[in-house]
Amino acid sequence: MTRKRRTPKKPNKIIRFIKQKFILIPLTIIILMTAMYALLVFSSIPLISYWRTIWIETAMTTADHQWLATAFIPDYIIEDVMKNKSDTSNVVGGGEHLIPVTPPSNDQTEPIDPIDTDNIPVINDPKNDGSNNDIDKDDILGQKKLKVGDKDYAGYTISVNDIDEGLIISDISGSGYRGKVMLIDDPSRVYLGVTDQKGVEGVRIRTMMASYGAIAGINASGFADPNDSGTGGDIIGLSYAEGEFWGSPVEYYGSILITKDDKLVVGNVKDWENYEIRAGIQFGPVLIADGKAQIQNSGGYGIQPRTAIGQREDGVIVFLVIDGRNPTWSIGCTMGDLVEILQKYGVVNAACCDGGSSSVLAYNGSVINKNSSLNPEYGRRLPNAFLVSPKSAE
Repeated sequence: MTRKRRTPKKPNKIIRFIKQKFILIPLTIIILMTAMYALLVFSSIPLISYWRTIWIETAMTTADHQWLATAFIPDYIIEDVMKNKSDTSNVVGGGEHLIPVTPPSNDQTEPIDPIDTDNIPVINDPKNDGSNNDIDKDDILGQKKLKVGDKDYAGYTISVNDIDEGLIISDISGSGYRGKVMLIDDPSRVYLGVTDQKGVEGVRIRTMMASYGAIAGINASGFADPNDSGTGGDIIGLSYAEGEFWGSPVEYYGSILITKDDKLVVGNVKDWENYEIRAGIQFGPVLIADGKAQIQNSGGYGIQPRTAIGQREDGVIVFLVIDGRNPTWSIGCTMGDLVEILQKYGVVNAACCDGGSSSVLAYNGSVINKNSSLNPEYGRRLPNAFLVSPKSAE
């Protein structure tokens, strides 16, 4: 009996289709991802190149998140971007206000008034040239003519007009960022508060303001912050407050000083003990020096939450805080954005304080910016802060 030869069964079409897809789909994904990576990392298309540069700058100017660039982008590309970082290490703004310490003498001559009261520009004199004939020397901010909801002379909306305390706060907004600016009428009321646990733990700004009896404040110095878990006790750089030095000088930060004549001096100033100062921290970069912008565009610093302090020619102090790291509210701003905002307010000398999740502005017992800390209503623990004393303290 002859056996019939069995014809091999053809593979099931469904199984064959699945096997093909099992190979083709992952392969297609790998090819697409490789092409996308090559486009984003190596392309010279202007838009892609710009945002790649911002990404690298933003990552490389953080303490703990540089891996966001180094893990994916070749070193030579990162180096090529960061070599263009603006260097303000040799810049000094307001240096003419530094008065050398002199030995005590019996000379009883009267001190010179640091503010020229015959040429005081006000908030509604944007050119700062004294052309407004309605200047009220007792109302340097022009507050009597303003109300909440008005536009200030820089074009931003006023959210607080505290005439009793000589403060104006406006809401800042720009392309992709939001924040707050505060104008303080009297620079003698601005000082540096410090934690009462130096070297151990910082203090949240609301607590610091309460302990000092301050009406307002912004963060100041940076601090050691491994893995975003720093407690604010290990200050970076030198600081000076209440007649005491704290910390050690570092070469990579400039100085932010308030002289005994209530002038703001920023930049490359060493040997603080040789000058008549009453407050100081180290940070940077310098944004404006003697009326000239020191950084344009991103300047090699990317986009971050920022804090800056500046001073107008007439002595008015300006606090500026920009929120960030929140795509639904504000992603942050460039250094160039800070310069443009400050110039609108007539600032002649300015520098950055610590930024990132430390950027905080408080007023009347409350944090008023949407900072990116884990406790936005309180902000991070800080080693120190620039504070404003209430007029009642005078």
